[in-house]
Amino acid sequence: MAAVTATGAANFDDFDRSKRLQGEITKRYFQSLMAPRSNGQKIGYGFVMANPIEFFQAFDIIPFYPEITSLNISYRGGSPPLIALAEEAGYSTDACGYVKMGVAAAMDGTSTAIGKLPRPDVLLLTYSGCQIYIHWWEQLHYQTGAPILTIDVPYVREYDGHVEPHDVRYVASQLEEAIPLMEGASGKRFDENRFREIMRLSAEAWDLWGQVIEMGKLRPSPMDAYFEAIYYMAPITIIRGTQEAVDFYRFLLEELKERASHGVGPTPREDYRLVFEGVPNYPFFKKFWNLFRGYNARGVAATYPKVAGMIDTRSFRLNPDKPFESLAEYMIHAYCNWNMPMRTRLLEQYVKDYQADGVVIHSIKSCRSFSMGEGDMREHLAIDLDIPTLLIESDHVDPRYYSEAQLRNRVDAFFETLALRKRS
Repeated sequence: MAAVTATGAANFDDFDRSKRLQGEITKRYFQSLMAPRSNGQKIGYGFVMANPIEFFQAFDIIPFYPEITSLNISYRGGSPPLIALAEEAGYSTDACGYVKMGVAAAMDGTSTAIGKLPRPDVLLLTYSGCQIYIHWWEQLHYQTGAPILTIDVPYVREYDGHVEPHDVRYVASQLEEAIPLMEGASGKRFDENRFREIMRLSAEAWDLWGQVIEMGKLRPSPMDAYFEAIYYMAPITIIRGTQEAVDFYRFLLEELKERASHGVGPTPREDYRLVFEGVPNYPFFKKFWNLFRGYNARGVAATYPKVAGMIDTRSFRLNPDKPFESLAEYMIHAYCNWNMPMRTRLLEQYVKDYQADGVVIHSIKSCRSFSMGEGDMREHLAIDLDIPTLLIESDHVDPRYYSEAQLRNRVDAFFETLALRKRS
């Protein structure tokens, strides 16, 4: 039974257990990566976008994501020395912060805020959405000597989002051709029946995750689909394909239903409903959130939680009976693999489906894949569709590009506009 305050309101902390559970899962995940590898455990580096974690797991390879490590280090305030180290080595200030942190953290003798990074046994390069992935993995290859396995993932080229069957087959065939190399890196034989079971668990976790995301359609929304979803999206990325991931999202979904039934959420009340586009600011994450939380605003929908793959539970589902083909289609639908008209229409649809009051676009300096075209998005939404849209800029990991005073001025003016529209 949830605790009730003296005013009769339910205590939100009693409905926030999933974040603590997510923290425990993430802690165990990093402990497994940092543990001594006396048991022959293999580790493979991968990217979040278009990540085929199920393919790693089929060979008992633990997936490791330098991007996630970078955001965790940044969240803990540890990004400046790593960024400085990379820039001293010749990396430009304009280069992606994730890349600079990832390269610096992999340098011999470098210890990060979460410990010394594990050396990879294989570098799985899913080339999707960002050309710098290629150069990043080449640099890690030179640093570690690990072999690179490249999976070329084509962009979604049709404006209606249609993916041609030959594109799906193109990616699926690359996964199939990679089996011998993965067997060599892991020392494990590929078992397709086990691969299908992993895919079945992934499909179940994705179904639950889809239901979680759509809880933002409730009024009031029981969750913040941007700031809270940052925590909730971790298991779908790092442990997808396991029963633990399924159990987590089932637990989270029930908790959100409890929130809805008791009328509680991450803010005292819901005065504004917002759609968010872009990557969060991790070095000042809580301060960044408070800029919006102070106005009792809740993110009801966001694009960033879909960055790994734009799975829509109403139209697409991972299919264990066609594991390579459905995994390939999922990989093609990584968010930054979508063209700009599709991304813009998605924001339009979110405003309509989630009955949002406005859109916030957070453009980050060092990620061209995410930020490219966001100015045009803002113009279309604000001018052509008369949707209140705020475009603000900082960075996801580099604290030098965060000015709270400037951001606060922009955010305050945005909410003044929203308040005027509500009164009119």
